[in-house]
Amino acid sequence: MTKYYPVMINIENKNCLVIGGGKVALRKIKSLLDYDVNITVISPELCSELEDILSQNRINWLKKNYNTIDIKDSNFIFVATNDKSVNKMVYKEAKKKNILVNVVDNSDLCDFIIPSKVKRGDLTISISTNGKSPALTKKIREELEERFGDSYETFVNLLGKVRELASERIKDIKIREALYKNLVYSDYIEQLNNDNKNQVKKRMIELLETYKKDY
Repeated sequence: MTKYYPVMINIENKNCLVIGGGKVALRKIKSLLDYDVNITVISPELCSELEDILSQNRINWLKKNYNTIDIKDSNFIFVATNDKSVNKMVYKEAKKKNILVNVVDNSDLCDFIIPSKVKRGDLTISISTNGKSPALTKKIREELEERFGDSYETFVNLLGKVRELASERIKDIKIREALYKNLVYSDYIEQLNNDNKNQVKKRMIELLETYKKDY
């Protein structure tokens, strides 16, 4: 069984090639749209949802069948066709050119896989069973979605702002680490709601000031 190394990677302005224009390709493309990646789709036809995305100028479309020359400028590739011979051809050509490729629903033809995830703003929690049990992955994702609500998005943003202030005002890294630990193990997250964000932020900055005095 292939062992995949978990990693968060910056794909901004990278060239992603998607081969296929149906629902499976749509699912992969939708997962990419928020990351400012250059997406090119190769397919004789597009499903209606992809046509909508195309009309918004969010993807490029080459209305044709795949040709081996098509991968030359790609940084990574998703293959989402029903033709096994095409899938295998793309995989072999990508391997020759050291381009990362994911053939959907065929882990034997994948250099990388996309984990299921729970996303709350800048908080991302990824879940994977290395393809052994998508059902378990889904179950865990649903449990995490319930456990980590929308308030975590606000809390992460507040932590980021306090961290910036702490870096400016507290030079001792050990004191900053103690502050960060106090913040994340506090009850601030439980207190957060749509109406009191500024109040919680004020309390977090007041806590920062107490650590600043210790410096």
